[in-house]
Amino acid sequence: MNGSFNRHGGLTLVPMPGFEDVANRVAEKVRAMATDKAEQNLHDTPVDIAYPQFGTRPSGEPYLRLGKEHIGGHDCIVITSGPGTWEMLGSLELLLRYLAARHASRITVFAAYFPLSRSDKDEGEYEFALPPLFVDLFRKAAAGSDVSLSRIVSVDLHSPQVVMSAPTGFITELSMIRRIVAMAIKDALAREERLVISYPDAGMMSRAGKAVSQVMDTLGICVPCICGIKARKSGTKVEIKEVYGPTEFIRDATVLCLDDEIATGGTNITTAALLKSEQFGAAKVIAAVTHGVLCGDASMKFLAPDCPVSSIYCSDTIPIMNRPELVQLVQSGRLRVVEWWRDLAWAVYHLHWDLSIRVVR
Repeated sequence: MNGSFNRHGGLTLVPMPGFEDVANRVAEKVRAMATDKAEQNLHDTPVDIAYPQFGTRPSGEPYLRLGKEHIGGHDCIVITSGPGTWEMLGSLELLLRYLAARHASRITVFAAYFPLSRSDKDEGEYEFALPPLFVDLFRKAAAGSDVSLSRIVSVDLHSPQVVMSAPTGFITELSMIRRIVAMAIKDALAREERLVISYPDAGMMSRAGKAVSQVMDTLGICVPCICGIKARKSGTKVEIKEVYGPTEFIRDATVLCLDDEIATGGTNITTAALLKSEQFGAAKVIAAVTHGVLCGDASMKFLAPDCPVSSIYCSDTIPIMNRPELVQLVQSGRLRVVEWWRDLAWAVYHLHWDLSIRVVR
């Protein structure tokens, strides 16, 4: 398929600050796909990278420098991730406006961890759910005379409400949980540990159940699964009220707790303490999550000698290696990182050539 025509123009990656290394790896992978013996009948795909330069003037006002090179007439893919801080949200809106003004052929945002994922529902009478608002703002920022924001692609969304906050097909969800679970299970089996899989609630069981079944089928194993009843007191406070399922298998087992993210770590640690209590008697508790938000003093909590969570497996959808506060956690071996840039490269390639990006590899 070398030399095939693409109606969107050339492919350009536009990394937000902190994602330059990811963009470089993705570009190398996409360029090599057509000649990779492991891939079959793929298009020859040149890739450019445009590096936006963000800054702040002495007055405190922001600026962005981004020329038209590799932008005008190109299929531009922004690489970023949440959490949705003021800086991240404002910078993304500014960048989208520049891409539209520079006449990109198509604009897509790959926000691996959807910004404002945890703001998916109203919080009492004072706080609105924010994803619908910022989806509207992103779309308006990218609106030009001949271009608009094509879609936002994210990984393992916190809830279906996020997808429903946008027009049909505008937010596309990919999944990394299968890769993370596979690594955690293989490591446990290598240590000859007996496993139990734990879901925090029925929602997570529904979202991750298929991926877990695929891993079990591939490895030729059958692992008992338990599920919690989770009571959410607010957007930041969650409590596991009860555990149901074949709980008799927990005693002396390694329990692999699955979830979409770890933020402050409070819920994970509380749940692990419950599973290791006299009531259930787990020998070890491991957390396997997609997004390592790991904010506040989470790193110190998980490094504590008496922490009931033995280790964490997570992807780098939110960059891990460039965060100084997580260096000790990684070096200690308690945080195991599953890189996602290869999956990102595959999705970028398929998006560029108008193929399905939901293909499970």
